[in-house]
Amino acid sequence: MNKFLAAGVSSAMLAACAQGSAGGVLPASSAGTYALSATHGRSVVADAATLAAGDRDLGTAPPGRRLDIAVVLRYRNEVALDRLVGTAARGSHWLSDARFDQRFAPAAADYQRLAGSLRKAGFRVTQTYRNRTVVDANGTVEQMERYFGTHLDSVSQPDQTVATINVRPAYAPSGLGTTMLAVEGLDSRVLVQPLYVRVAPRSASAGGVAGKARSKLYGPVSSATGYFGYGPLAFSTAYDLPVVHAGSGGTRYDGTGRTAGIVIDADFLDSDVASFLKYFGIAQTGPAIARVRINGGPAQPAPTSPDSVEATLDVQTILGNAPGVALTVYEIPKLTSSDITDAYNKAVSDDVVDALDSSFGGCEANFPSTARAWSELAKQGVAKGMMLSASSGDGGGGLCVNAPASSPYFVATGGTSLQVGKGGSWSSETGWAGSGGGVSIVFGQPAWQSGIVSDSRGRNVPDIALDANPYTGAAFYFAGSWNTGDNPLGGTSLASPLFVAAVTELDQVHGQRIGGSAQALFHAFQSHGTGPASAPYFHDIVQGTNGPYWAGPGYDLVSGIGSIDAWNLSGSL
Repeated sequence: MNKFLAAGVSSAMLAACAQGSAGGVLPASSAGTYALSATHGRSVVADAATLAAGDRDLGTAPPGRRLDIAVVLRYRNEVALDRLVGTAARGSHWLSDARFDQRFAPAAADYQRLAGSLRKAGFRVTQTYRNRTVVDANGTVEQMERYFGTHLDSVSQPDQTVATINVRPAYAPSGLGTTMLAVEGLDSRVLVQPLYVRVAPRSASAGGVAGKARSKLYGPVSSATGYFGYGPLAFSTAYDLPVVHAGSGGTRYDGTGRTAGIVIDADFLDSDVASFLKYFGIAQTGPAIARVRINGGPAQPAPTSPDSVEATLDVQTILGNAPGVALTVYEIPKLTSSDITDAYNKAVSDDVVDALDSSFGGCEANFPSTARAWSELAKQGVAKGMMLSASSGDGGGGLCVNAPASSPYFVATGGTSLQVGKGGSWSSETGWAGSGGGVSIVFGQPAWQSGIVSDSRGRNVPDIALDANPYTGAAFYFAGSWNTGDNPLGGTSLASPLFVAAVTELDQVHGQRIGGSAQALFHAFQSHGTGPASAPYFHDIVQGTNGPYWAGPGYDLVSGIGSIDAWNLSGSL
């Protein structure tokens, strides 16, 4: 588990990161226990929570309040698992579910012992999983405090909702320190946010483009914003997705036979997706969208849920660019640590999706133990050949990078400003001001970034970048209309599902999962650079800034190794 943990993390580093991004400061107890994996011989399974800007601590939580938690177990033979994941990324030797369970999943006896321990302590075990990696349970504040040796307070959030946080670190009970990796849900706040960005409405005096005839490279102008966005054809052509190429025998590489997934805390309207595809003349040839509702799914129906915008953007982007793919949407109640943990574990345990999108994120220093837990779940997916993509963030670069993108087992997808030429061909690209970037203080630098990235102190973010500037963003149909303040729409929430669509088509081309996290991309870059000038694998982004960092030749903390030319890149994978 510690292979990618950053060395020499100090309380000052963690505090600076938290202060710079969320308005809070990590308690000294959290930083102190984070630097070691245990204190006084007790294994830490949850760092002390950080108060975010606008949070107000209300004092001790009511002892009878009930919480849902997700307890994550440690893998067996993790050194061998790390070695296998590192070599499989270059050879596509992915593990089957049965093989993973046999060699690396937590032992059945340990899984049963943990569930039994929770029940004995008064918890109600609410969900177990085939891969024996997570146990879900429900219990009272009093039971949580006694079992995990912590203390829970109530917190009032800016939206007036009340959540619970653990103000002291939580520990594995005696005898379970080598079994239990993390507990999620003691901090019941929403820790991450969707990463989409709207344009500012165009003023009447600025002219406008309403009524101009546009090709199907573009969507209609929104009367609410005065702007229009790119349609799927522009993205597919600019990034040379396989869907714009014909295979042998007229095969269409549109994701047919492959499956993509989305994790999000909201639902969407099928009618919005259908209207979007119809406008651009795109026939969805894959099966009907599958919804997997985790822990009951979203509390609010679409489009009244605030995050339905995100869910709709993700679905339209993936199906617009890979209309043959089978799409599974893992819908959770909220973007809390426990709900996201359950969604990730469900996805990697079921092992159905080839590529998984996470268009959300938050400062990793505010929840380092959670970031590590999500990373461990992603590792299981990577071992099975899944490619997991996460948005790098929309606030520009800085002291803090976003989780889950900071994990070395996710592809951290940053943002650019894309310009297309005739027919949608790639014309130029610059780094987008909002593209999240920086150096992780939770995860050390993976070996596959060595010699390529600009900073050796930790995992560098992002890995790649695709269009995210809302002013060069996506045409967006929402709540039955193009005429909303969300059309066009951008953010790294656009870039991540664009990459997921590309991955499913590359999988189809190769007849198997290309997988391997960002390691496969960095290996191609290390071996071939950006590729031949006449057939580039990557577009090197050499202009643009996200604040503290500037795009330049080679790797940078704005655009990573650049944007992709998927068709050309396919040969190097």
